[in-house]
Amino acid sequence: VPVLAGATGPRSLRLAGEAADGTILTASATADGVRRARRLIDEGRESAGRTDPHQVVVYLLTATGPDAAARLHAELTDEGLESVPDLGVAGDAAAVAKAVQRLADAGADRVILQPTGDEPDPEGFVRFTAQEVRPLVP
Repeated sequence: VPVLAGATGPRSLRLAGEAADGTILTASATADGVRRARRLIDEGRESAGRTDPHQVVVYLLTATGPDAAARLHAELTDEGLESVPDLGVAGDAAAVAKAVQRLADAGADRVILQPTGDEPDPEGFVRFTAQEVRPLVP
């Protein structure tokens, strides 16, 4: 069973690269943050002589449906992250798929769509993810 480490800072990201089978990044990671994390993880892997696969997993705060932008903004504000550009996504399936692809292009191997805490239809969110977003992501 692969063991993944949650990491955010430079030291923990390097250590995750050295010791873990993968790294989990929080929803506060932008595409630039994923790129920086991947570099630090790779530094750790190199220093440990590791060549095995290392998954980078990142959460993407996602809002869809009525008031999606307002719900995303409220959650980012609650977390003190409202001024971070390109964090989270609000919109339709195409917008969400584009955000997923942006994180993948930055070095994420897996992107977890995390609904806002006040998501009015959790079951609908899961259906939306599987039926509408997934087909748009290569």
